[in-house]
Amino acid sequence: MAVASLIGLVKRLLPGRVLDTARYVMHPERYAHFGPAFTYLKHGLATIHRSDFRDDNRFRAAYDGNLRDGRWNGSWGQADPEWNMYVACWAATQATRIPGDFIECGVYRGGLSRTVMEYVGFARMHDRTYWLLDTFSGIPAEQIDDTVKHRHRYPDSFAEVTALFASMPNVRIVRGPVPATLTAVTSERIAFVSLDMNVAAPERAAAEFLWPRMSPGAVMLIDDYGWHGHEAQKAEFDAFAAARGCDVLALPTGQGLLIK
Repeated sequence: MAVASLIGLVKRLLPGRVLDTARYVMHPERYAHFGPAFTYLKHGLATIHRSDFRDDNRFRAAYDGNLRDGRWNGSWGQADPEWNMYVACWAATQATRIPGDFIECGVYRGGLSRTVMEYVGFARMHDRTYWLLDTFSGIPAEQIDDTVKHRHRYPDSFAEVTALFASMPNVRIVRGPVPATLTAVTSERIAFVSLDMNVAAPERAAAEFLWPRMSPGAVMLIDDYGWHGHEAQKAEFDAFAAARGCDVLALPTGQGLLIK
């Protein structure tokens, strides 16, 4: 009997739970339980629950091209943060229903901002501005301490990001360290904030500066809130939220979500 036929016979005869156990013994890194197969397993997240957004044509059109172009490569190796980007797209969609501009502190190669813009059709929103703030060359030396000195050293991405958004007049790129560059943001109302600078101090400073300008219902997405090694950021934003009588929603993607 051919090997393939023998394997097929074994699968038909053995109960599913026995097969799950065998798979776990052979590949324990793929399984955290003995239940149904995972529907999603990457970028720190595993679940057996539905992930229908992955079949959404609008999300695929926004995400796949940026993944193919490696917009996250370098910060996460050959990264595929699909669910994280869907959360950002969802949050941005909510933001389109209230008045205000969009702002992202921590841009790197523009993967999140480009995905969000394509998903919500930001190029057609002539009454809104999408602000992109970053050093575009990594964490400033003066902000590096023992909690971040091991982090990835980012290559200069300013020319790449400038070219990526050159055709969009409602995108403003501001180069330099946060919080020093925050005064360049002239928006009086803000609907969407993304914070991903990998360092607690500038993220807290950005939140303090931007929160008063955020419209009721505006969304603040904290990229590193729940990730291992980013405990300082979690502590800062827990304190920030508590001081304002609200709570950060911890997401299984590692992100945190605040709604004003």
